[in-house]
Amino acid sequence: MRYKDPMKNALVTGGCGFLGSSIVRALLDRGVKVRILALPSEPTKNVDGLDVEIVHGNVLSPQDCLKAVEGMDTVFHAAAIYKAWMPDPTAMYEVNDMGTFHMLEACRRAGVEKVVYTASIVAIGRPPEGTLADERTPYDAWDIDFPYSRAKYHSRRIADAFAMWGLDVRIVCPGIVFGPRDIGPTPSGKLILETLKGEAPPIYVDGGATYVDVRDAAEVHVLAAERGKPGETYVATAHNLDNIGLLRAIGRVVGKERKYVRVPVPVARALIQLGEVQAKKTGVEPQLSRVFFEYSLKPSFYSNEKSVRELGASYRPIEETIRDAIAWFRENGYVS
Repeated sequence: MRYKDPMKNALVTGGCGFLGSSIVRALLDRGVKVRILALPSEPTKNVDGLDVEIVHGNVLSPQDCLKAVEGMDTVFHAAAIYKAWMPDPTAMYEVNDMGTFHMLEACRRAGVEKVVYTASIVAIGRPPEGTLADERTPYDAWDIDFPYSRAKYHSRRIADAFAMWGLDVRIVCPGIVFGPRDIGPTPSGKLILETLKGEAPPIYVDGGATYVDVRDAAEVHVLAAERGKPGETYVATAHNLDNIGLLRAIGRVVGKERKYVRVPVPVARALIQLGEVQAKKTGVEPQLSRVFFEYSLKPSFYSNEKSVRELGASYRPIEETIRDAIAWFRENGYVS
């Protein structure tokens, strides 16, 4: 069942991005009028041709936020800086934390009926080995200087505070998203491309993470608005895979199954640190950041049971996600 007063007018911040544009599509499929808040210079490729209103502004501007939420009954706040490596992470903290405060405060002042905030799986704690974490698992990664994780943890606390102050906020924590329209591309998208091109090295290290199709993650956001409860958090993820499991899944779909060699952690750590030294010299983001490597050494596996039980969420097979991502990359010239 959907809530009694269905959405009519929704704002999606970050609506031109990878996850945000999928949220936009899920809303349009329901007949909702959609407004997107985008930076003035932001590419609109992911939403070109869609019946949406695009307004330009910055979540760091309280005035821009107030203007963007005017007339909206629902707001999906997905705008964020998502990078595993930044020479100076100041902007990440500003956008992900202060930007969230400004947007939620604008929603409170404007009397927006409900807000769905995009946090992240890395805003939740990792579980003990052999178990699954869920929405209640305490944050644990204080020993790793992982700016994106910390920024998302603090922004989640900001959203919780607004919920306690009476704003109807529902929080969604997606796993690592991948799939079609990955214009970035994301690290998982890059891995698919490298495998297609035969450039992915045949090595892996221990550890693992949780993954979700970007379209399924977007659907959970909309379901959270329709069926969720104020103040609640919902994990949106589908596939808990160790690192070799992800490589093999990509290989099966690509048709390039191969033998992989397990690299000892100290050796991999030394190579990654060398890559970061080079990145600081060149300004080019390394293939894998040191902090993300250290974070994922502990398998970060999560349960989606709450989203399935309370929201009616469903998740597609990982092979379908990889196949659709490959088709999109080929159609858009990322690989021949």
